[in-house]
Amino acid sequence: MNDKTENEYPSVELAYDFVKSSYDVMTSRFDSANTRMQTLLTWAIGVTAAIPFFNKIVGNANTLLSIWFISALLAFVAVVIVGVIGQRMKGVSLIDPKILYEKYLHYSQWEFKKNLIFWAGDSFNTNRKAIEAKSRCIDIMTILFGLEIALAFIAIIL
Repeated sequence: MNDKTENEYPSVELAYDFVKSSYDVMTSRFDSANTRMQTLLTWAIGVTAAIPFFNKIVGNANTLLSIWFISALLAFVAVVIVGVIGQRMKGVSLIDPKILYEKYLHYSQWEFKKNLIFWAGDSFNTNRKAIEAKSRCIDIMTILFGLEIALAFIAIIL
């Protein structure tokens, strides 16, 4: 943090109003990413469970032993692994109230708000990177799920 004065940063009061909302936005984005991962996992489980039933309707007895079906199952396992890792990735980075208590309560109200804006910006960037990593997991899961469906379809029609 820098040692700027009130004259150099006259808009601290205005910027401080955005601190809480920046955390709210990031929390919402984390929740959204986790929900998308959970939805993909649910779909993958449902589709994978339905493949043997669909195969029985079609009447192809060799499907469950084919390399295509086994590859589809491996794609499913990969979807699950990526999904679990993605959901267990770092959560929302917040300011630790204990650190505020131990290190920042001696500041004037203006200095405290200025410092909190700095830390909220730091947390925002950390959270943005974590959400981008979760989004990459979602992209990988989507590709693997599509691959699973394609491989299962090939297994059933061959």
